[in-house]
Amino acid sequence: MKNILFIPICLLISVGFSLPVHAQAIADSPLIWERQKASLGSVMEEYGKVTTEFFVVNDGTSPVVIEEVETDCGCTTVDFITDTLLHDQIGAVKVDYQPTGFGGTFEKKVVVKTNIKPAGDTLYLEGFNIPYPENVASYYDYKVGNLGFRFSSINMGEVFTNAPKVKYVDFYNFKDLPITLDDAHSGLPPHVKINMIPAIVPAKSRGLLAIQYDGAEKDDLGFFDEEVTFQIESSGNEGVALRLLTTVQEYFAPVPKSEVNQVPRLGVSEVDVDLGKISSKELVQREITLSNMSPEPVNIRKVVTNCDCMQFDLPTYDLEPGEKTTLKLSFDPSGRLGIDHKMVSIFSNDPLNPTRTIVVKSRID
Repeated sequence: MKNILFIPICLLISVGFSLPVHAQAIADSPLIWERQKASLGSVMEEYGKVTTEFFVVNDGTSPVVIEEVETDCGCTTVDFITDTLLHDQIGAVKVDYQPTGFGGTFEKKVVVKTNIKPAGDTLYLEGFNIPYPENVASYYDYKVGNLGFRFSSINMGEVFTNAPKVKYVDFYNFKDLPITLDDAHSGLPPHVKINMIPAIVPAKSRGLLAIQYDGAEKDDLGFFDEEVTFQIESSGNEGVALRLLTTVQEYFAPVPKSEVNQVPRLGVSEVDVDLGKISSKELVQREITLSNMSPEPVNIRKVVTNCDCMQFDLPTYDLEPGEKTTLKLSFDPSGRLGIDHKMVSIFSNDPLNPTRTIVVKSRID
């Protein structure tokens, strides 16, 4: 039997759940949804359906009748009955998603129709389908011990300092025994956490690693190529090493248009540097002017190059309004021939352009 849950708002708050009254409000509707989009992450068809719930509160004075809930796919089912939400009552719409054999990103719609808004409020499910491969051995051909992965490294992409990023990585347990994480001896750095889904992966079965990377805990900016090791338990403890590729960026809140001229702004005199034709036997130098183009202090957080052959010298990392400094670059082309590109990245507290990249091009004889 389909049912919808109605809970007095005071009871829900007493167990630690509350709805932000300011968020996700729909125009001309008293219904306020806790969220309108649910991310299911990566899902695998052999583990069956994935369930999530959408909570809603009636913030109006009149009763709201939920008359119908529609989905746009047979893979999505909804658990509900037509009923009434009185003032300050909370309802829960339970949605089940059945993973399909089609791989890739998915987005499904759930439309909740009411007497107040017959066209309905639209809710979304999103995630990534991982179908079961025809040939497990060739699909998970990168082995770390008895675990098979698709790739030799895991690209975490950009991670911002305001919130950790989670990436789901599928693997295959080639062992003849089930495995689980040894949390007591994880060996992971503080900025990386790993969970296994399911908690116990049976022998000759697939599982997921939920890898969480915390940019704030990393406490550094730029590109990082790291090897992290975690422990699994089976017949004994075993270390599993993973290579993570991550770019950590500092997060800045969006700047209102009216405040664009009031925030720190870093000026870079040249971002496309062409050294022209140079000899591999001579050190080449170039100077770049950095300036504070705002009424606020500019702080240069970090300067990095993508090659030891490119060195830099920066006399100060703090610029007062109107102040300038010189970034001196030294490129050693020894051992190199042909067209060459090097990059210098400057991280600062400029919220409009927190990362500035200088590209240095040359033709080496």
